[in-house]
Amino acid sequence: MSNQEWWVTILAAGVPVIAAAIIAGRASKSVRRFELTAQRIRDLEDRLHEKKYEVYKPMVNMLSDLIGANVPEGEDLPLFLEKFKEFSTWIVIYGSDEAVIAFQRFMQGAFKNAPTIVTMRLYADFILAARKDMGYPDTAVRRDHLIGLRINDIYDFPLIKETSLARLCDQAEWTPPWSTFEEPPARRFRRVRSSP
Repeated sequence: MSNQEWWVTILAAGVPVIAAAIIAGRASKSVRRFELTAQRIRDLEDRLHEKKYEVYKPMVNMLSDLIGANVPEGEDLPLFLEKFKEFSTWIVIYGSDEAVIAFQRFMQGAFKNAPTIVTMRLYADFILAARKDMGYPDTAVRRDHLIGLRINDIYDFPLIKETSLARLCDQAEWTPPWSTFEEPPARRFRRVRSSP
């Protein structure tokens, strides 16, 4: 074999090796970028989770006190109302759609004197949404499990567990204020035609 043939053989064998090294180097950089991006996302999720906990904890504690008939009065009332106001401000930023809607309905029920059974259902809906929002999206816990921790005769009210909220409101003879405001889903996305 001549020198020229050796060089051709070496080049022929070396080109794929060099190409593979270049591709591996680029792939390695892509993997490192992906790992850095994934770590940043995990860090953001951890910070968001901590913030959600900070936002939810005072409200969950206050509602728990209310359910336990520990109603603030006198000088405690302004602090209580301030905490409600602060939570209402921050849940719209950090809460999931489900949690925001559940809390809004709970508050509307309170403003419109919902019957006790409906209030308990709205409370359970909110706590369940908060639980999902703070890290248990696939929870198997039901409303009766949540309320049953505070109310000893929960199973005397089977409607609170399985019945739709609309049916529960009908049976309690209470019209939720949001029922006349909400449109059926099919109408919500109907396009409006402009006239020529």
